[in-house]
Amino acid sequence: MERRKGFTLVELMIVVCLLAFISAIGGLMLHNYTLNRNLRTAARDIVSDFAIFKERAVSENITYQIAFDTTLPGSYTIQSVVNAVVTNLTTKRPSSFGSGIRIISATFGPGASQTVIFSPRGTVSPLGGVLDGVVLQNSRNSQATITVNLTGRTYVTFIIV
Repeated sequence: MERRKGFTLVELMIVVCLLAFISAIGGLMLHNYTLNRNLRTAARDIVSDFAIFKERAVSENITYQIAFDTTLPGSYTIQSVVNAVVTNLTTKRPSSFGSGIRIISATFGPGASQTVIFSPRGTVSPLGGVLDGVVLQNSRNSQATITVNLTGRTYVTFIIV
């Protein structure tokens, strides 16, 4: 009797199950990677806004401020201040980079103000608190902490879960 070449049904089922298992694990890892990437992107957008409006304050010789709203999920409004008149320029939400990204806290200065001010001299105020910056969190509880110093230099620290 001649032997037929090929795979048995059992062998094919084992291969299909292994591929399904590997795909499921890969899908979960991709989802987690995407959530953390979105958190990093939202943090970099805030850092970018800090740098842009610090530069604009110096070049245009007017004061800009960024006011944070920490009520979930949170947002921040970029404002110009000319002759004590505050004008809202735009409002941004970190959640636009992905669902689940929210502003946990925003504190600047000893009074825990939620507004950071960029003066025409290129300095940032109010500062001097324990944490002068913003904390973002995603749905995996990973966090990005953005701190700012007197000269407007920003630092980002990530705690990835």
